[in-house]
Amino acid sequence: MERDTAADTTRPQRGIREHCGFLWRFILFALPFWSAEHKWINRGRLALVAALTVAQVAVQVGLNSWSARLYNALEARHLEAFLEQIVTFALLLLASIAVFAVSLYVRRRLQFAWRVWLTKTTLSVWMAQGKHYQLGLIAGDHDNPDGRIAEDIRVTTESAVDLGQSLFYCILLLATFVDVLWTLSGVVHVEIGGTVIPIPGFMVFIAFAYSAIGTSLALWAGLPLVGASNLRQTVEANFRFGLARAREYSESIALIRGDADERTHLQELLRGVRRGWEGQTYGLVRIIVFTTAYSVLANPFPLLVAAPRYIMGLISLGTLMQMAQAFSQVTAALSFPVDNLSGIALWRASVERVMALQDALGGLEEKLGENRIEVVREGDLLQLAGVRVMQHDAAPLMHEISAEIARGEHVLIEGDTQVCHKLILAIAGLWPWGSGRVTLPANANIFIASDRPYLPVGALGEVVCYPLTLGVCQPDDINSALRRVGLGEWAGRLGLVENWEQVLSVAQQQRLSFARILLHRSDWIFLAEATNALDEAAQREMAELLVAELPSATVVAVGRAGLFDGFVQRVLHVEPEIARG
Repeated sequence: MERDTAADTTRPQRGIREHCGFLWRFILFALPFWSAEHKWINRGRLALVAALTVAQVAVQVGLNSWSARLYNALEARHLEAFLEQIVTFALLLLASIAVFAVSLYVRRRLQFAWRVWLTKTTLSVWMAQGKHYQLGLIAGDHDNPDGRIAEDIRVTTESAVDLGQSLFYCILLLATFVDVLWTLSGVVHVEIGGTVIPIPGFMVFIAFAYSAIGTSLALWAGLPLVGASNLRQTVEANFRFGLARAREYSESIALIRGDADERTHLQELLRGVRRGWEGQTYGLVRIIVFTTAYSVLANPFPLLVAAPRYIMGLISLGTLMQMAQAFSQVTAALSFPVDNLSGIALWRASVERVMALQDALGGLEEKLGENRIEVVREGDLLQLAGVRVMQHDAAPLMHEISAEIARGEHVLIEGDTQVCHKLILAIAGLWPWGSGRVTLPANANIFIASDRPYLPVGALGEVVCYPLTLGVCQPDDINSALRRVGLGEWAGRLGLVENWEQVLSVAQQQRLSFARILLHRSDWIFLAEATNALDEAAQREMAELLVAELPSATVVAVGRAGLFDGFVQRVLHVEPEIARG
């Protein structure tokens, strides 16, 4: 189902209180990293980044002082002093290169450490207890979680460190060069109505006024960019997801000749990308027009203001140039919002997307609603007590069912395929909507096989043994399992790496699922349409294999009447609701 991404991401204009609220939420969001594993290493990196930032400002102060001595030497035509300044500049250049290079290295180590921690933290919640599946069943601002984890977390952590260091640098720069500029400006006397008023540090006031006007205009120019950046990221993620899904189901699309429909769908997603791109372009153009004029004017402006004092002989050429540079440093520090507006907008959009995903995962239990099927583990039986599967809106899909399945039984669940499939999901704890109670055996080793088993891209041996966390499989056992399920042609090729969903037919994939059952020696096996791609002879073959290899296992199969004739001992009928949607 397609969502109106523009409507989802359009936001009202934000006020100061809302910005402060966001910063506070980000601080709470970021704090756990600094108390997590390796906290002292990361705190040390942060302290080193701060110290190197101080060193960067010190280099700028040295260059500012050097420029005064250089231009004074030029004005005096003093060759020896000029040559001394060349040596001084070489030393300052080496110091600048060393400080900036080390700062970049340490900063990037800190950024990646933060990204890895945040990614692992998010993955540990998302990829646990089926939450990645359940999250896709509910509405909310958590679409494209893969893009948020892969891209938005990267932007969140990298930009936070970059912007934080840049802000700290600008604060130090401002504090340092305001003092320099105040001292160099001296005192000017302005006559107003016959009264002479002394104004010390006049260039400082001009710098602040210049920056205030520029910042105000820049913020006005950049207002549309935050929402546009958020929209752009969302529509780009939707387009990537659509392309990935088309690639994933390329064979099915080709067989049903759905190329034209899929192309139309992808082109519609591309039109959404265009709308997001145009909105962001409009915001960027507004900012670029202003910042270009602002930056061009910033260079000559202090010289034009201070030049009359030099012409009148009140200051030297070196002082004039030093004053102009100090003015530029002050305005550069004050223009932090202007220079970083687009970066801040992109960073904020990513932070909000990551926090929205974490909020959705944290509140998943509440969002799943009150109509819940209780799933517990106790005893030795599988018990269904008044179980009734429902839709998200509490519309019932089936009549209540109550049953007991003992160890070693072979039971067929017959009924509407979709309803029976959701019943299996409910037993597994993945479909919570409904009523009643499911009791699973306390120590059961459960394996649920579906009609399309998941086949990760990787070596064949790992694919057959998947999930590896259930046990370590020996190569001889894997080869033996492949032969017993009718995939003997792949035995001995366990190191072969392929995209197995495209290499193996659906019937072969289902046979591979039975190989997994043999390897993991499950004692409770659920077959959710797990043999629907096999002919009757192959289905009987798989049933006989389970009896021979796992004679004491309980098998619960979903399918039509007649499936596994002679294998199942009884049939449970699931009665669907007539008004089911």
